[in-house]
Amino acid sequence: MKSQLLPEGFRDGLPDLAELEYQINSFFINLMMSNGFMMVKPPLVEFENSLFFLTKDSDNIDSFRVMDPLTQKIMGIRSDITMQVARIACGSLVENQRPLRLCYTGDILKVKNNNINLSRQFTQIGAEVIGVDKNFCLIEIINLIIEFLNNLKIKKFIINFSMPNLISLISQDFKLKKSDYEILKNCYRNKNLSELKNISNDLFEMSEYLLNCVGNIDEKKDLLKKYKFPKNIKSEVYGFISQIKKIKDEFTGHEIIIDPLEIDESSYHKGFCFRIYSENSKELITGGGYSVESELCAGFSGFLENLILESKIKKKTKSRIMVQHNLEFKKIKSLQKKKNMIVIKSIKMLNKSQLSKEAKNQKCQYYFFENSIFKVT
Repeated sequence: MKSQLLPEGFRDGLPDLAELEYQINSFFINLMMSNGFMMVKPPLVEFENSLFFLTKDSDNIDSFRVMDPLTQKIMGIRSDITMQVARIACGSLVENQRPLRLCYTGDILKVKNNNINLSRQFTQIGAEVIGVDKNFCLIEIINLIIEFLNNLKIKKFIINFSMPNLISLISQDFKLKKSDYEILKNCYRNKNLSELKNISNDLFEMSEYLLNCVGNIDEKKDLLKKYKFPKNIKSEVYGFISQIKKIKDEFTGHEIIIDPLEIDESSYHKGFCFRIYSENSKELITGGGYSVESELCAGFSGFLENLILESKIKKKTKSRIMVQHNLEFKKIKSLQKKKNMIVIKSIKMLNKSQLSKEAKNQKCQYYFFENSIFKVT
């Protein structure tokens, strides 16, 4: 068969990688369920109005669209499972007691890749807490994430907190028109503020000050409080500082960064937003607060592909043993359970020499012949 090219950003998950993904995936689900989270499994495809109900149409350009042959309606292939979980929480599970803790795992597709993530297909894992007081469960969420990363042997990472509401409050306080708001957003995204001088000197000066406040929380939190911000912005900044100080006091052994200019690309976070990066600057986990049908919520998610790249754990390995194709079921189960071995059957009857040779070909460490286990040499 000739070599078949896959579309850009897609790949085959070959055995070693696929097995490691399964291992990490299973650990995550077990961790979340042991902490009271119920697992949900939303569909890969939905009608646009239900899939994107948390966001505006203009925010959903990273999602594939397909035509449903049955209804002739446009459907979206999910690029983020968080919105689906939110829909389930205020729909099928609306009568369930709050706070409602849900976790999930599943594939997502994105139209475009970028320099950080070259793939366009990911396995997303995550958890959401639906119906909480403002920022109530943030410490619980961070604790779960740290436990998860530690079990992946990812010991060094940076927690980066930002204010997703800030840019809209700046737009309100400075009465920016839509075109100026887009300029502001782009300047903050690129950390290049020079274009803001054309809008307002006061806006440029305040934005420069905010840029100087990007950095370690111990060094920057007091600096952030010194500026005389307009009323709405000041309230947001002070609430942010108060919350982050609690986080810093709780997680003293971890590096915490604040970035007031960080743009929330998801567009639905409110109150707080965070990203966790490895020491190699790989994005591991993102999360934050949001609201669904007037309920306050908080959650986080990550991509298995990124976590595998940074994890130091290795694929669990078992010894492989070759057996005759007609070995009775009871003996096979004994090798699998009592000896903790992977059993590989021959495809025909073999003598001892042939079985030993075939075991070596199949990368087995042992072979089973006449009720005895022999080591492959």
